[in-house]
Amino acid sequence: MDRPLLRSLRDPFQERQLRRALEEQANDPSDPLARDMARDVLAGNITLYEAASSSVYGEVFAQRAESLAAWWHRLSDDERERLSAEGREAIAHARREEGL
Repeated sequence: MDRPLLRSLRDPFQERQLRRALEEQANDPSDPLARDMARDVLAGNITLYEAASSSVYGEVFAQRAESLAAWWHRLSDDERERLSAEGREAIAHARREEGL
């Protein structure tokens, strides 16, 4: 059994989604630093918390967070609500597919 990616994450569905996202990132050659970070986390060489606070990998999180925040703030309230609803439905659909 794989060790938990986040000790605080108690939902097995969310754990699987996080693992899938890291596996996807680990196979994405477009950002070598993010790829290496995902590989290190999946291999157990570093925890996700350690990666986020490290001087090497922390920049990956910071850049992505800044980019996402800027994009989100450019959206109208209606666009934000529509995307939030789509996200909730996508999660519900994925849970149904897993029989949850």
